[in-house]
Amino acid sequence: MPNQESVNLNVKFGPQPGQGWTEVIAANGQVYAFKYSGGANNNGGLETQVGQGTATINVSLSTDNRYSISDVVFTGDGNNQLTRSIGSTSAATITDINTVAETADYCVVVADSVGNTTILCDPMIKNDPKTPMAMMAQPRIVHS
Repeated sequence: MPNQESVNLNVKFGPQPGQGWTEVIAANGQVYAFKYSGGANNNGGLETQVGQGTATINVSLSTDNRYSISDVVFTGDGNNQLTRSIGSTSAATITDINTVAETADYCVVVADSVGNTTILCDPMIKNDPKTPMAMMAQPRIVHS
């Protein structure tokens, strides 16, 4: 069964402590904060099982007009599972063909026309294997 997630991304200038905000240093050296809602774990992610069909993440930028989506880049996509399409200055679609197990990150690059800079906003995508994997020899610690 295909998986489709709708995700909202909010970006603000300056520190925004707690409540799901992630603070980053933009290209101009200033502090910005971003917050994803929707998606896996309500933080912009995607989790799906290999072989369940193509999965998509529809990202909407929900903030004032000074911000726009300028790009979407991927890390950890060694199996070429991910592609992106930028539909407008406030919307992008990420497509995961979901044929191989992998954990990758996408990063929405947001431009600030007032600060004349870019802000990197990056949650995670995970394709779980179709069958359970053998347990690793080392213990795994999970923080929830």
